[in-house]
Amino acid sequence: MEVLSRTQQLVDLFSLDRKVKLEESNLDILPFTFKQSFNEEEIRSFQEKLPLAELCERTDEAILENKQFNYCIFTPRKRVKSDQAILLLHGLNERSWKKYLSWAEYLSESTGKPVILFPIAFHMNRTPVSWSDARALLPWVSKRKMKIPELTNSTFVNIVLSSRISQDPLRFYISGRETIFNVWQLTQEIKSGKHPLFKEDTSINLFSY
Repeated sequence: MEVLSRTQQLVDLFSLDRKVKLEESNLDILPFTFKQSFNEEEIRSFQEKLPLAELCERTDEAILENKQFNYCIFTPRKRVKSDQAILLLHGLNERSWKKYLSWAEYLSESTGKPVILFPIAFHMNRTPVSWSDARALLPWVSKRKMKIPELTNSTFVNIVLSSRISQDPLRFYISGRETIFNVWQLTQEIKSGKHPLFKEDTSINLFSY
């Protein structure tokens, strides 16, 4: 099937909250909840020192969507636990899994391995809904262009990331560190046999750019 049409079909089916059966590829998309715990106090201590971002009514440590969230796994439809996995990480400033769905389906179908779509800190569904609302963000784009006259490429797509990092560049480091801690926690849950889809000592491959 042509990639664009299949991608749109997957977008229509995809959910972070419920199981989805993909009959054509004999895969299931399963949602799981992740609750941040590893080195949470260290991250909070960093975030508490950051100024309140202009576009947000809550401080970074108070954005609960970033601490507990759902992620999905594309997995072959089988009853036995897997001993292999692919962890798929998205790019910077992403707000939707749309373009990654066909990637995950192809990887899982062609390798027979479950593919984990895991969001990095303050991206995807780890942010307030307003950060993806074009209507709410456009006034901020105008304000930023007035504040920085030489700015030419500011849009509602990048306004949140750019503004937050401009206000305090340390945010880039902290969110990266937080993501590393989260990935470590997830891989330990998998390798220890605590994850319902995987055997103990599962081999995990990274797919990212």
